[in-house]
Amino acid sequence: MSGKKWFASIIIMCLAALLVLSGCVFWTDPFFHYRSPRDYFYYDLEEQRYQNDGITRHFDYDAIITGTSMCENFSASEFDSVFGTNSIKVTFSGATYKEIEENLKASFNSGHSPKYILRGLDYSLLVRDKDELRLDMGQYPDYLTNKNPFDDVKYLLNRDAIVNYTLPILLRYLKGQEGGHTSFDSYSYTANRNTFDSAVVLNGRTSFADPVTINEATEDETNMLTGNIEYNVISMAKEHPETTFLYFFPPYSMDYFGIIREEGNLSKELEYKRQAIDMMLEYDNIHVYSFTMATDITTDLDRYRDPAHYDEDVNSWIIQKIGECEVSGEESEYRITKDNVEEYSAKEKELLENFDYNSLIG
Repeated sequence: MSGKKWFASIIIMCLAALLVLSGCVFWTDPFFHYRSPRDYFYYDLEEQRYQNDGITRHFDYDAIITGTSMCENFSASEFDSVFGTNSIKVTFSGATYKEIEENLKASFNSGHSPKYILRGLDYSLLVRDKDELRLDMGQYPDYLTNKNPFDDVKYLLNRDAIVNYTLPILLRYLKGQEGGHTSFDSYSYTANRNTFDSAVVLNGRTSFADPVTINEATEDETNMLTGNIEYNVISMAKEHPETTFLYFFPPYSMDYFGIIREEGNLSKELEYKRQAIDMMLEYDNIHVYSFTMATDITTDLDRYRDPAHYDEDVNSWIIQKIGECEVSGEESEYRITKDNVEEYSAKEKELLENFDYNSLIG
């Protein structure tokens, strides 16, 4: 065989190998980029930023649980039991509001019309640029979320997609494993990987000091918050009145509020929260909940792994409390409405400004 023929044969074999590999990725489609799961494959759900877009666009569901790590330990089956739904859980650890809102847009744009969207609103992400993404949490795979077919090569010949997803899917299939996927109770579940303990939360702190100065809200920060809420919290609610958006401020521990009070930032954080609430309350299909006043939880630091993140029992409690109001029609001390927002804000301010934070230290 001549050198030219040998070289051509090698090229043809390499191209054939690439074609086979890309074909396997296309067939199994582990990130659900092209279609819903094939019922004869079993899929591991474990990569939020690579699989959530496909889950949102192609799975069958009528409710969404989303948010940051504050929402990872929700049980989708418990939510479904309370609300009578068939939900997906598509959380994004550390995500900004934009990343979450873009995923919700993918739901509606793909023809879904969810009855409910349960979403946590982190205090620490309120004052962010409306276009900010958390790129430090991993590569943002725009080739999976855009409509450009030419950059799909980044998916079809992706080493991780081939080695860590496609090959295991095919091996399970060859072994005769029944089709399906990781449950939405288990997907993104992290409670079993963390230690919930007051000593971990306090991290050696021996006292909380009074603030030396009180920091004021700035015009730039206020404008940033307004844009963030407008584009990344209420935009979908305005366009889709048929969906009920269940937004909640998570029960961060009192240690968190003791820290920001000591730093002189408590007053402006409450101001930002009130501004966001006022904007959301303009829409009847946005139901706002806040769990700051649940001091039986927020003062029990053994239920936390850091100043903000709580254990899975608190996630369950949140579902039950929201369900009592939404499904059972009971009045809720945790739902904020136009009628009670003034009273709620005053009580919250009184609690957080005057709480004895040193009582948290044993």
